[in-house]
Amino acid sequence: MPNSRSVQDPKTRGSALDKAILVLRSVASSERAVSLAELTEALGLPRQTIHRVLQALLHAGMVLRAPQKDRYQIGPELTRLSVMTLKSLNTQAPVRTILMELVEQTGETCNVGVLEQGEIVYIERIEGSSPLRLQLDVGSRVPFYCTAIGKLLVASQHKNLRSRLINTSRLRKFTKHTLIEPSQLEQEFKSIRSQGYSFNNEEFVEGLTAFAVPIMDTNNRPVAGLAVHAPALRMSHQQALSLLPSMKNKAERIAQSWSIAE
Repeated sequence: MPNSRSVQDPKTRGSALDKAILVLRSVASSERAVSLAELTEALGLPRQTIHRVLQALLHAGMVLRAPQKDRYQIGPELTRLSVMTLKSLNTQAPVRTILMELVEQTGETCNVGVLEQGEIVYIERIEGSSPLRLQLDVGSRVPFYCTAIGKLLVASQHKNLRSRLINTSRLRKFTKHTLIEPSQLEQEFKSIRSQGYSFNNEEFVEGLTAFAVPIMDTNNRPVAGLAVHAPALRMSHQQALSLLPSMKNKAERIAQSWSIAE
């Protein structure tokens, strides 16, 4: 977990809001659930103070107790706030212009999505010209385990969170290609982490494939995904790989437009 002492000297922090922000930042920036002892050491604040802040954040839904009872992870309200923030940034940023470039390059539907409570929410989307496409609007929600952006973003989560998502989700087999066995999904997530991209092989809709790359923040962590959807006849896995350099470039430009990349 990053040491938050470099953010501000603990002696200069006075308000409850300051302390809550520091605790939230530490929990959110950690790749795994963190303990009260770890937060105390990282922030240099009294254990009782941090415990009091955590209780308030728990009540507000900003953090959750991890399966290991003495550890904490980000909660549903903080996730919702993050999604609302990206939606707000999206209205001010030239994301549609960047997506339109990708649509013109590929002729296919392109979108940006974020992970919220086990589902992918599309925050921007531009339809291609193909008559065979998935008709979804901005704000639509799709499952994480059978979509390119969903698999991409869940693959980057800590193993405990991935397990919780898999165990609490109704894994429905949409097509013969849909992966619903936890061991299969974990193997897929491992491949995605190694490759740096995700491919949806007709797992949500028969005849449609998708290819996704991450949109990263300054800590090199995925906060959203950029995807192209196309009929399987026009975009095989190999054909999708030819788009990788261009999509990575556009994902970086989107991050910069949101001011989450250096």
